[in-house]
Amino acid sequence: MSWFVRHRPEGDTSAEPVAVEVTAPTPAAAIDQVRATLPEGHIVTSVAPY
Repeated sequence: MSWFVRHRPEGDTSAEPVAVEVTAPTPAAAIDQVRATLPEGHIVTSVAPY
């Protein structure tokens, strides 16, 4: 299944989140995949099916 995982710089609530599309069996697996590649200081803000 494909997921959109959004992330933004931590502490910058005015920053526009960036969406990344990943293929994973569950939302948690999608988040884990994206967290491994996030720039330092970024947080995941949401995950949704594609």
